[in-house]
Amino acid sequence: MRPLLKYEKQGLASPLKRQRVRRFLVSTEFLGVVLFIFAAGFPPFDDVAEVDLTLHMLQHVLVVIAGVLIAYPHVGRRLLSEGRGGWAPKLALAASILLIIFWHFPVLWDSAVLNPLIHVAEHLSFLVVGLLAGSWLLLLSDSGKIGALFAAFFGHMGYAVALISPWGTRVYPLFSLQNQAILGWVLLLTGPTLVIGVAYVIARNPEWLGGFSGPKATLRTRRETFLNKTKKPRWLAPMLIFALVAIMVGYFASTAYAIGTAQTPSGRGPTIFILETPVSWQYSPQNIKVVIGVNATVTWVSHSISYDTVTDRSGDFGSNPIAPGQTFVHTFSAPGVYAYYCQYHPWMTGTVTVEAAAN
Repeated sequence: MRPLLKYEKQGLASPLKRQRVRRFLVSTEFLGVVLFIFAAGFPPFDDVAEVDLTLHMLQHVLVVIAGVLIAYPHVGRRLLSEGRGGWAPKLALAASILLIIFWHFPVLWDSAVLNPLIHVAEHLSFLVVGLLAGSWLLLLSDSGKIGALFAAFFGHMGYAVALISPWGTRVYPLFSLQNQAILGWVLLLTGPTLVIGVAYVIARNPEWLGGFSGPKATLRTRRETFLNKTKKPRWLAPMLIFALVAIMVGYFASTAYAIGTAQTPSGRGPTIFILETPVSWQYSPQNIKVVIGVNATVTWVSHSISYDTVTDRSGDFGSNPIAPGQTFVHTFSAPGVYAYYCQYHPWMTGTVTVEAAAN
């Protein structure tokens, strides 16, 4: 039997394991994990991305980058060194294309805004695209990679033209034509960078049009990829990790303090709490009745981890963004049923039934 080492006898963690943990905490992979959490789950950014198409698209890009950062350092490099091939790279390409197209259909895009579970599935799907891009997609032939980039360019530009919509069609019903057009112009102006990048690669490596750095290359004939040649400063990943973690920790600490010190107002009207946590999103109570002249002043108090709004569907009243711990007060003066929702989280809904005072 192997003799126990001193640290094992004392029940302490192995120095080797501690060293591996320290390395992981400053690694590119951990940066990818932190970036994914930030892009998909940092409340202020996720809230704004829900109502702005351009930021929503940026969110997708950041999630894909996070997947590449997670997959490439070990999986991608190992696959390249082993020279694996076969049908897997093409299947990965097909899966990536289908996932990207799938989530850009108007019905699916809007559903991801309206339903929190679909919203999570959307983020995980783009993470999968990033994981594939950082692993199996690297094994495509060089000509295959160039073809994929050109396909991405034409899809990118076609999508941009559809969004600019000179015929005045709202591609995404939840978003305004102006919001849609802004994203279209952003894509239209950034699209040529793909062509410039592909042209540069071909100019530097004209043999790539018929050559391979992928599955058919041997370890001796394989050329170094751009990712392998790139040397990043050692301090870059730790600095970005520290910055993102500091932002998130600072935000959630201040949010906890704001919610903990929020005062419930005392008055003649009811109080509705805004509850938005990782597992529940809703106003509480969701439906209330008030009487004009008796208790028609309603106060909404945010016990939410993110920003929310109280927005009447008919436009009769509405709040600005309500930060964690803040309140919004409105006095109703006309009888009726007022249905409202949160602009950032449309699944959050409520009603206020206003009755006239008894004679």
